[in-house]
Amino acid sequence: MRRAVPALPTELLPLQLETIGINPDQEPLNRPDGYPYFHWLQTLEGEGELSANGRTWKIPEHSGVLFAPGTPHRYEARSERWLTGYITFHGSLAASFVQSLGWSNIERFQWEAGSDQITAQLEDLLTFAESGGDPSGWRYSVNLYQFLTQLRTDAFTEANRPSMSKQLERVQGLLNWLENEFANPEIGLAEMAAQLGIGERQLNEKFRELFGQTAYAYLIQLRLRKAKEWLPSRPDWTVRRIGEAVGFRDASHFVATFHQKVGMTPESYRKLYGTGSSSVN
Repeated sequence: MRRAVPALPTELLPLQLETIGINPDQEPLNRPDGYPYFHWLQTLEGEGELSANGRTWKIPEHSGVLFAPGTPHRYEARSERWLTGYITFHGSLAASFVQSLGWSNIERFQWEAGSDQITAQLEDLLTFAESGGDPSGWRYSVNLYQFLTQLRTDAFTEANRPSMSKQLERVQGLLNWLENEFANPEIGLAEMAAQLGIGERQLNEKFRELFGQTAYAYLIQLRLRKAKEWLPSRPDWTVRRIGEAVGFRDASHFVATFHQKVGMTPESYRKLYGTGSSSVN
């Protein structure tokens, strides 16, 4: 068995590692009151079974479960040998961060075997914790953040929903096309949906799930991002010319949209980040 308990920092960190380890023969555990901190459990070899909230799940290889503090649960082996890895953590931002990732009190994850960065990160974090190389705890906080975001991108939480990385693969062709065609003011939902061969409603659903906004709102953000790059770096270009170059039909629409989304006018942005200013015309 490998187990590491880091030194307790003098201050509560945003994400704070409590314990981490690998158990070569996971024993049955019943926690009617749950665990006091967030608890990640994954299968490295064999298979386990988890019961919580009136439901039962299998936990085969390339899957794991995240429990929120105080969530009643029990688990036991369903194979002759059940090798598990685990992480327990808390922190001043732990609850809000987990909630921001869209996870509930108990969340089951699965991921593909081909590129298992989740297990690799757990093993790296354990090796580092065993070395005792971070008495301040801040490096552990960073590593925990990376581990949780890896879960968010590489794993999926429902049998019919692919991971974020897989969803991104499906729209990557459209994203690449937009990077080349964003300056065309004729682009709309119909043109974007046609790139993927799907309907406009389905396109917006994909973008809301991935980016939290509609496909057209993504396009506007892309145009504004390009404008923010060019305003300081192309001081000889007028605001009107930059607006047209990134796909806005007229200067007034560009200025109004920029001010609404960025919080300042294009001229103010240019003065803040560039050298001098050009007229709108």
